[in-house]
Amino acid sequence: MKQIVLVVGASGVGKDTLLKEAQNKMSFNFVKRYITREPDKNEQNYYVEENAFEVLKNSDFFISSWEAHNNKYGISKNQIKDGLNIISISRGAIKDFETNFQNVITIEVTLPKDVLYERLKNRARESEEEIINRLNRVYEKIVAKNLIYFDNSQNLKTSTKKFVEILNEIKNK
Repeated sequence: MKQIVLVVGASGVGKDTLLKEAQNKMSFNFVKRYITREPDKNEQNYYVEENAFEVLKNSDFFISSWEAHNNKYGISKNQIKDGLNIISISRGAIKDFETNFQNVITIEVTLPKDVLYERLKNRARESEEEIINRLNRVYEKIVAKNLIYFDNSQNLKTSTKKFVEILNEIKNK
């Protein structure tokens, strides 16, 4: 049976860091994304050039694809395995998974704005103006059949422990 755990949240809330840490402690299927930008130090994704991404998309390679922050992202169909699949996606892609799979749980990773500001600044991918614009962005409420909120404002060790506990609880349901 395929279980799908979707991990969503604003850029900079620590999704990839949590996933990287959890992956070191668990043997579930952590699905890699295809992205049209080079991965940063916390990501383990496949980099593809934009024209190659379009070829893959047009050949029905992805179960879901989306655009965010001038990049394209996709999840290939062949990466979804029996057992627990953990996938970092855009909130707009939730429906793709809920349409194609019966057992889908979405975890929204959140942070207070002041903590998110510091993380975005330290990540150094964006200018001060871009960070402020990102922080002022209003996100639509996440629509998901099974939604868990996860506050990632604790230290990395504590947050990882809690995140792993949630994933184990999901696996054992």
